[in-house]
This record gives sequence, C-alpha cells and structure tokens, in this order.
Amino acid sequence: MIAYKVHPDYPLVIVSNRDEFFERPTEPLHVWETSPEIIGGKDLKAGGTWLGASSFGKVSFLTNVRNLRKPSHPHPVSRGSLVLDFLKSDPEISSKDYREKVQNHANEYEGFNLFVYDGKEANYVGGDPLHVLTLEPGFHAVSNASWNTIWPKTAKLKANVEQVFDSIPMDENWRTLVTSEFFRLLADADLVKEDSLLPDTGIGLERERYLSSIRIRVPGYGTRASTILFCGKDGVEVLERTFSDPLSNEFTERRDVLAFSES
Repeated sequence: MIAYKVHPDYPLVIVSNRDEFFERPTEPLHVWETSPEIIGGKDLKAGGTWLGASSFGKVSFLTNVRNLRKPSHPHPVSRGSLVLDFLKSDPEISSKDYREKVQNHANEYEGFNLFVYDGKEANYVGGDPLHVLTLEPGFHAVSNASWNTIWPKTAKLKANVEQVFDSIPMDENWRTLVTSEFFRLLADADLVKEDSLLPDTGIGLERERYLSSIRIRVPGYGTRASTILFCGKDGVEVLERTFSDPLSNEFTERRDVLAFSES
C-alpha cells in the first residue's frame, strides 16, 4: 500500500506485509554493513531484497506475480536483484531510466511488480501482461497481481489506510499516531468469506482462501514482516515487525533511519 505525494512532509509512505516461506533464510531490517548506503532486509538465499531505501534518496520494493496457469521460467534471475540494483545505481539514474532498463530485460525473471522512486518521481514496471506507468499522486495498492488490481485484501487495506489519513491531523504527532494504526491494519488475519470475490491464480479455491487475508497465517508460510516506511525530504524512517512463526502474534520490532546524502 502506497500513499504517494499525499502528505506534505512525507511524499512517500509505504505500508506493507512481506509474505514468504519461513524456512527461507532472511536478515530483517538493518543498515547493510557491506553497503552502508542501503537500508532494508536481506534475502540470504539470493542476496537481494524485497524493500529498501538508499542514501541517494531512492526507494524500491517488489512483489511476485502469482499465476500458476503460466509455465515457470526455466532459468530465472533472482527478482530481489531488481530492487537492490536500483538502490545501488548512480544517483543520476532516474526511476524512469531504470524502469525502461528493466522493461527491456523483464523476460529474464519470473513475474514481478517493481516500484521505484528517485526522490522526485515514482515509476512502476511489471504485471501480467507486462506494462509500465508513472505514478499519479494518491493511494495505490498492489499484491500478487498487476498494479492496482482489486483483490479483497488490497481494497480493504487501501480503504483503511485512506481513512487513517483522513482522520488523523497532519501535525507533529501524525507519524506516531498513524504508525500504531498502520501496524493494526497490517495484522488483520480475517479471511475473505465470499468465494466469488477471490482471484483465480491457478492454486485452487482452498489455497486462495488461505491467502486472502492481509496478514497470512499458514503453517510454514505467511507474513514474515510488517513494514512501514516514511520517506521525507531529508531521509527515511523504517519500522518493522518480524514474526518467527506464522501462527504466533509475537513479534520483534525494529526501527532504522537513513539520512539522504547532500550530493
């Protein structure tokens, strides 16, 4: 869930859950020792990340596109490298430049949604079929289908985040107040009750039900991290709750900040 150029002090706010197999080795949110200009989690299997920011003023995240009706890629490149390569790219490379580069090599990856923001403009590439766009200010939502596809959980989260923005005054207490509300929304584990509202991605109706909640809770698979990112004019603040078990409500909370360089 993205609020883009909605708040005057935070042109980008991201409210997001990361869903993954719990056996996949991962490092949670942190400033990378090997690349101290980057903040984010790290996929220890392939080396990339799913969401991060850099001191160059860049922010990026990625989700997978779920469509088991299509044959899998025989030798795909890790999708996490798409986020990492943008964060590490030269400051002069804009989000649109990078979007065009990815578009030309998209067939090297399994399906993805890639969001890239360079401090001035936000762009998107991905989906099924593949398409690109430059974001307009407002609220946007994406899960495991193309950008702004209406799934019950994305529609629910988007509407609730918009309500938070509308109901809490944008004063000096705003960030503290919305953080607790956003984490509450991301913890919603209610399944969709009407099967007719569920997508059909080729995994079968029962599995579509299990994956229909905002926070997914399935043995061995589910929401591993809930992340809130505030991107301001001088830097980013990222807050993250990580779960060691998909069926438990216990979590570890982290907060990291990264200042933007002046160059």
